[in-house]
Amino acid sequence: MKKIISVLILACVSAPPACAEPGTPSGTGESGMTACVYEYKGEVGVFEPGGRDWDTLKSAVQLKEGTRLRTGNGAWCRILAGDGTFINLYENSETVVETLKLSKDSRDYGFNFVKGRILWMAAKLKNVRSRFSIRTPSAVCAVRGTDFFIGVSSAATEIGLFEGQLDVQNGEKNAQLSAGNEAVAAPGSDVTVNAYFSRTMKAEQRRYLRLKKYTEDLRQKLAARDGFIDEFVKGQQEKLQEFENRRRDKLNRRKE
Repeated sequence: MKKIISVLILACVSAPPACAEPGTPSGTGESGMTACVYEYKGEVGVFEPGGRDWDTLKSAVQLKEGTRLRTGNGAWCRILAGDGTFINLYENSETVVETLKLSKDSRDYGFNFVKGRILWMAAKLKNVRSRFSIRTPSAVCAVRGTDFFIGVSSAATEIGLFEGQLDVQNGEKNAQLSAGNEAVAAPGSDVTVNAYFSRTMKAEQRRYLRLKKYTEDLRQKLAARDGFIDEFVKGQQEKLQEFENRRRDKLNRRKE
């Protein structure tokens, strides 16, 4: 039987979204959209809850509990939640949205990260009940507003912590990660903690730093306009529909 490794984030240094009142999730509208695929490139597959097969992503879409996302070679997608949480799913990766709930006084997110590479930039919320968990084949991460990378392969789960602290628990054994530490958790074995990043994790840290300003700008947009995610998804889907209508009209004229 595989050992389950609990990863608990004890402290965090991420700032709340600029212009937002601390502890108040913003960006969700009357339709109740909690998160969406905000941006993507290349072949991204989406398996909707209750669906029968994978569909190719053609526009920004609302995420629901049970939605699966996967990326192909050279592809990626970015998830934005109403509390300012930002997730970057890299190529050849797959994740499942298991729980996705957000209100003014609570947050409950649960993801099953199946394979690949993913960057998590969880928004820090004050005075809000928060439950944010990530499962991998060999680790369980409980998140409270911090920035870190997870890489999952058939051999192990790698975790690089960029901000905050992590308590890594494996049975009765405990290990603590500080910013700049890296942990490797293999099924059926102990957690190895290094006080420095490997060459591979340093590369992930550089990618993270490039995305940090981008994420801060998104959080400002969320804070400035209530219903930002709802409006964005609706606008993107309307553009897609207009494109499809023009394409269909063009084909009909050719037939005439």
